[in-house]
Amino acid sequence: MNICLFPAFRRFKNPGLDEPSQHLDMTDFKASVVAYEVQKSFANKFFSNKTVAKSLIDDTSARLLDNLYLLLRVFTSNKDESKKTVRNIIKISVKIGMLQRGEKFSDEEKGGLIQIQRKLRTVAMTLVSFYQVDHTYDRLFVIKQLNELEELLINLIQPHLTDKSVGRVDQIFTVVKTGEFLDSIYVPKKNPEMREIMGRVVDDVNSCMEAGVL
Repeated sequence: MNICLFPAFRRFKNPGLDEPSQHLDMTDFKASVVAYEVQKSFANKFFSNKTVAKSLIDDTSARLLDNLYLLLRVFTSNKDESKKTVRNIIKISVKIGMLQRGEKFSDEEKGGLIQIQRKLRTVAMTLVSFYQVDHTYDRLFVIKQLNELEELLINLIQPHLTDKSVGRVDQIFTVVKTGEFLDSIYVPKKNPEMREIMGRVVDDVNSCMEAGVL
């Protein structure tokens, strides 16, 4: 069973072989490179079996994260904060994937992992639907779903990871579940640049779902 939180855990493309990004100003951030660094560091600290350190992020998910970085950067006008948020997504996702591959979860926790996967898919389908169908956006509904996902994630990682990792989850959701961020994506004409980037995010999310990693 693969776990997909925000990126997907399948295969890793050698960062050196990535094609140049077609998006504006992505030379300073590549999700695939960050993911490789995170999984290598985590494996060295926690696992003796080198097979566990196999690559965990696929190309479609890396593209999704690259576009999420652009979305956050336009919203915050802060390159460093946007990098921090996406790095935190990658760190939490990769660590959960490696804990899963390392057989660190109990049967009960595996059940929690399935709940997270289902909730994430619900959130993804909701975000896509609200973008594609006019006049369906419901801010409170999205925030409720994100709050529930955050709670599931924290419950899963607390027994295995540090308080710092729990803080990373909090930092991620503090950004993405704010009304201002969501309104900037979904309210017509509020932020045309974010709206355009969200179109690419939606395409990436659909690709992830079609590939079975979301």
